[in-house]
Amino acid sequence: MSGVQVLDLVVLAHDDVEPWLRRWRAEYLPGARDRGMDVAGSWRSWTGPDTVAVRILWSLRDSGAFYAARSAAKRDPRVTEFWAHTDELAHERDRQVLQPMEAEAVTTEQPATEQPDTEGAPA
Repeated sequence: MSGVQVLDLVVLAHDDVEPWLRRWRAEYLPGARDRGMDVAGSWRSWTGPDTVAVRILWSLRDSGAFYAARSAAKRDPRVTEFWAHTDELAHERDRQVLQPMEAEAVTTEQPATEQPDTEGAPA
């Protein structure tokens, strides 16, 4: 996976999930696609006896595409209206912007300066 990913989290009452998703598909998704955002995946999970978390993972070409989409969204009153309506329903809402790390930056080895203290440990 390359480029930039955006992970949206919206926690809703169970009864609000399907109406919210219908509105999201009709009102938000077409404009998001026009702004260069592609849905990479979506999930729902129970977070309580009557609340559901909806997670939507978006993919954008690069950080420039992310900032262009963000700028276009700020100029579109439909986006503001959609999120204002969502905020009236949501128990929680969060957006995380993610960019993959280079393979060299991810390592499972501990640096030499951070070796575990073995003094006094049985051999």
